[in-house]
Amino acid sequence: MIDSDDCLMHLERTLKEHHNQQYEIYLSQVDSTSIEVKEQQIECFTTAQTKGLALRILKDNCMGFSYTTEFTKESVEQVISRALTSASYAAPDECNGFPSITGPLPELDLFDGVGYALPKEAKIEKLKLIEREARSYDKRITKIRKASYHEQMVKKHLINSCGVNLAHRNTLFSASIVVVAEEKKDSQTGWDFAFSRHYQDLETDSIGSAASSEALALLGAQSSPSLRGPVVLDSGVSYQFLAMLAPSFLAESVHKKKSLLGVHLHQKIFSDIITIIDDGLYPLGMATAPFDGEGVVRQCTLLVEQGVLNQFLYDTYCAHKDSTRSTGNASRGSIMGTPNVGYSNLFIQKGDVHPADMIASVEKGFLVNEVMGMHTANPITGDFSLGVTGFLIKNGKKITPVKGLALAGNIITLFKNVLKVGSDLRFYGKVGSPTLLIDSMEVSGA
Repeated sequence: MIDSDDCLMHLERTLKEHHNQQYEIYLSQVDSTSIEVKEQQIECFTTAQTKGLALRILKDNCMGFSYTTEFTKESVEQVISRALTSASYAAPDECNGFPSITGPLPELDLFDGVGYALPKEAKIEKLKLIEREARSYDKRITKIRKASYHEQMVKKHLINSCGVNLAHRNTLFSASIVVVAEEKKDSQTGWDFAFSRHYQDLETDSIGSAASSEALALLGAQSSPSLRGPVVLDSGVSYQFLAMLAPSFLAESVHKKKSLLGVHLHQKIFSDIITIIDDGLYPLGMATAPFDGEGVVRQCTLLVEQGVLNQFLYDTYCAHKDSTRSTGNASRGSIMGTPNVGYSNLFIQKGDVHPADMIASVEKGFLVNEVMGMHTANPITGDFSLGVTGFLIKNGKKITPVKGLALAGNIITLFKNVLKVGSDLRFYGKVGSPTLLIDSMEVSGA
């Protein structure tokens, strides 16, 4: 067994000295810790490390791939042999290739070694405090389903035969809680979370109370007659609609005719106040990195500007296919797969309207704060039919929690009918959105 960096260097030397082929070597190492607390007791504590090397070899326009999780000189020979064999069975494709250096790396503050090295006891106590705050918020908070903490430290190194030699490290810290509120045989759940690249910036002071407040607000929810009127989608719902739309921004989806946006490039398709951005350099983003999964420098890409579809997202392969340049959106799930085009930090640009003012502007309508069945939505046509819960709005105020309703429509129409964009942009993983006010929609009830 040899050090992972030594193994990478040995693999590169072997390829240079004995194999006259273009190549790409990708090293990934992830160290992580997960903790769960329930009733002030540690329910789960796990640590893990995953690391490996992936190799792509380009031979006569045929791409071969292999990977290994063993760091020995013998494994180097094996991974090369398997990649060459893979290439011999692959179909030639002139769009295959590796990128050259695309510019200087941006300086990003993504690594917190000090926070990662803090004693685990301090992090357990932080998690217990979140649980205690949720419990003490109201006597109707009867259960804590899960209070969780997760941290990870990631190291990546990428080298190719076109001169790319890049490395970076990052950390990520997150915490979440799920609570149950009960009253008069009714029970409702609430959830909240926080994440940050730096441990000291992990804002957990309010997530226990926020989850409890959400659960309590929905107690007593009942069915409602159908209505047509303005609909407010809070950020936790509107981001799910953007996530449904996200694959349509990928050039690969366009090539495969699986994008409902493919024929609308440079056309106005959404409301004037909708601007959608993919920003691989977003300072607080979960997917932020200096370079993408094949070594292209990340960038900020303006996808939709004031309702007009400007661009799609590209990796090197799709860019070659369209005779354009990569947008730095090659994505790798792990060393066990080849890179493909994906979004980074995708979000709707925030507006200047506070969500409370948005609600106050509605005479009669509906606030949606939870949707069910988003996985059933059709990403090709954009049609959806979802179960929803939330609140009736009357004369600018939330008056009654309601459940068991249905919201149906089309994603293009929904974004076309946005009347107001909130100032409360929040990310849920790699996708973020503010609260949105939609013009008239049909909400089907009992």
